[in-house]
Amino acid sequence: MFEDVNAEVNRRLKEVKSFYSLIKDNTETEVFDMKVFKGTCFVILYGVLEYTITASVQKCLSIINQKKYDIIHLKPTLYSMVFNDECNAMMEARDKKWTKRHDLFSKINCSQVCHIEDNLFPAGSGNIKYQQIESIWKIFGISTPVVNEDKMKGRLSTLANNRNAIAHGRELASVIGGRYTISEIENIYNDISTYCSYITSVFEEYINNEDCLIH
Repeated sequence: MFEDVNAEVNRRLKEVKSFYSLIKDNTETEVFDMKVFKGTCFVILYGVLEYTITASVQKCLSIINQKKYDIIHLKPTLYSMVFNDECNAMMEARDKKWTKRHDLFSKINCSQVCHIEDNLFPAGSGNIKYQQIESIWKIFGISTPVVNEDKMKGRLSTLANNRNAIAHGRELASVIGGRYTISEIENIYNDISTYCSYITSVFEEYINNEDCLIH
């Protein structure tokens, strides 16, 4: 079911690996350019992570919609996405707030087929870090751990912070890259690559086990 997402993730990871190989092949020449390349690795590797989580969420929501589940059979945590428009309307309502609330909660008790906008991303604003992914896990009601290894919390923070520093012009790519050895860059790549595979497998298992439903 997630073959297309996995294929695209692997294609993007291959690009990062090609870029990384260019650095590795020039390890004996620690010139300015190599530092730039190492710093740039954080930018493109972050892009792979962001694609992986957003595409997995969208694919999952699309499949849930295709299944045409009744709302009352879904885990209540998913209601925040099912009733996204209604929640937004409640925030904007003033004199009609009680009417809006009545309309919203009346729908929960009816046998209405659920439809979730598959472009929703149930996490706070900002770059993808542990907190954003944890929010997604909570909304979907995923019981599998958010990360495959505890060290990934730090990896995610490092990846996002370095990407931000370069992308928003706070630091040069050469400055960021100069802080890491080739071996450290390789370890970060391997950890993020493994984690991307973990993310897609978690969502695929979620769909296969129908974990969106109340069991």
